[in-house]
Amino acid sequence: MLHSDFAKLYDPANGLTCHFAPVGGTTGDLVESVRDMFIASMNDYGYEGFSREIDNMFHLRSTYVYITEATKIVMTGRVTPRPSGTIVPFEMGVRENGGRYSLDEGEPVVDINTYTYVRGYYERAMPLLTAGFGYCSKSFNARRAYCLYDVDNERIERAYVSVGFVFSKRFPELIHFPTFYKRKGDRLEPARWQVMEWDYETIESQARIAVERYELVGDA
Repeated sequence: MLHSDFAKLYDPANGLTCHFAPVGGTTGDLVESVRDMFIASMNDYGYEGFSREIDNMFHLRSTYVYITEATKIVMTGRVTPRPSGTIVPFEMGVRENGGRYSLDEGEPVVDINTYTYVRGYYERAMPLLTAGFGYCSKSFNARRAYCLYDVDNERIERAYVSVGFVFSKRFPELIHFPTFYKRKGDRLEPARWQVMEWDYETIESQARIAVERYELVGDA
């Protein structure tokens, strides 16, 4: 498959294109290459325990939102809707008291997976990726979007806050995933995550930015 088959937004100022590639059909190799970038980034940052089998619960119903410069992928992310009877990743996390968070059945939300980028592209590509997240989330009729950040990583926290994510008041406690760890020196410790969110107004705002600031291409 060609990247151009999934092009949705073009940024003429920076020569970057945002693509939406849904998982399924003939997209298998392409979306796996995007997911592989995310997995490689996690390994580089010291995370261990990623399971494709577990991740497939979300991967198989996701749309990969990613940025290219010409044919080079420079930033990636993923938007996962929550149809009735399914969950989003933070619902698998364990709270400090041993419990788990749970959304109400049928809540129209999406999960936005942590972005990954090639060094030197963050400033140019993040605004386009964020607009793509908003445009894609709106296409799923989401009323809220959730993401997770590693509380040890203040840089990621600042990045999410800068694009409108706020700490979830509904789900304020830290969570961890029992099989997912982070290397700290010679130790492996559970990575602790905070739930952050966009409300409906922020999704709408980012979707508007997508059509006002960038060029719609393909069948967008």
